[in-house]
Amino acid sequence: MKLVIRVTALIFLLLTISTSAIGYFAISKYKSSQINQVDDSLNSKIKALVSTKEDPLTVAQYLAQVSAIPVTVQFITEANRVTDLTVSGPPVDSLPSTTLMTQARHSEMNFGKDLRIRVFQMPSNQKLLVAESLTAINSDLSTLTRDLIIFIVLTDGIAVLIAFIVFRRDGKLNQLSRLVAQQKNAMQKFLGDASHELRTPLTVIKGYVDLARRSDDATKVQGYLEKSSNEIFRMESIIKDLLFLAEVGESREPAHNPVNLDLIIKGHIEVIQALNPERSVEYLSREDSVMYSDQALMDRMIGNLFSNIRRHTPKDAPVRVALDRSNDSLILVVEDGGPGFENFPDKTRLSKRFSPERSADGTGLGLSIISSIVDRYEGNLSYSRSSLGGVRVEITLPLSRPESSG
Repeated sequence: MKLVIRVTALIFLLLTISTSAIGYFAISKYKSSQINQVDDSLNSKIKALVSTKEDPLTVAQYLAQVSAIPVTVQFITEANRVTDLTVSGPPVDSLPSTTLMTQARHSEMNFGKDLRIRVFQMPSNQKLLVAESLTAINSDLSTLTRDLIIFIVLTDGIAVLIAFIVFRRDGKLNQLSRLVAQQKNAMQKFLGDASHELRTPLTVIKGYVDLARRSDDATKVQGYLEKSSNEIFRMESIIKDLLFLAEVGESREPAHNPVNLDLIIKGHIEVIQALNPERSVEYLSREDSVMYSDQALMDRMIGNLFSNIRRHTPKDAPVRVALDRSNDSLILVVEDGGPGFENFPDKTRLSKRFSPERSADGTGLGLSIISSIVDRYEGNLSYSRSSLGGVRVEITLPLSRPESSG
């Protein structure tokens, strides 16, 4: 899920929770206030009946007539026969239970959904039941709840729309979202690569160490340790390449400084000729070969090209290098007279980390590093068969510095 969607969903959730909590608090306060008014009315009538010395039935009828809230008063005999004294309030269709009437003598009680009652105890086990309606209050609560839901939906909709407009116009959050996703993918890729490639040398080292531990022959032990040491150096090289790939793959803006590609190429040609004097190296270049990039990355890219040639071609295999310029790009072509690739796979397969092609020696990450650097500068990389018999690598890199870099 994109970060923008997550942030929008979080805003939606927080807004819904906050408005619901505020609305619930307001409705609860309203309900409490309205029920308190009903309870005060019932209590005042019971207190009047308790304090009067006149006939309770007459007083109850009088209180019902002057009550601001419609009230129903019923006279209940000892045999539980009911007589309506006044019915200006809600109808009481059935007789409350004995337990409920006992409780209603001391405090206000709900009878059913829409009635609030009090009971006044008379002599001879006779009672007066005073009831007031909660129907209007319950209706108001239903209306307020419906209005609250509508308000929450409208508020959430407006908030989501505003958030969408703001996030769409402000590219920083989208940029952060892409950065988080890229960093996550880079970490997963790095861990997968490390797990894939380091497993083999670790297994080999463990095997040689076990053999050395069990052997009594000092010569064999020395051989096992030397082989283990070679695998350790190989692991060190792999780890360095993995870290370099992770650094190249970071999403921060790459450096764009003036770099003379011709000087870098000449430096690596001197190295390969010193290491392989019998190798013929032909170089065709242009003087105006300055581009905007990172000196270290360009040096590593070209160094890997020549390193692959040294590892995978005979020492006397010829090499042809050409650096040309076309419009706003530099075109670097490196060809060798080695055995080449068996089927000349496409760039996607060939640049895949730990591709089986040409990875018998070295870490198997050289081509992947080249591809990552080219992609970093939005260039183009292609492989084909060379006229010398081996591999032809063509790299196209933009000359100009992006406008965002000044």
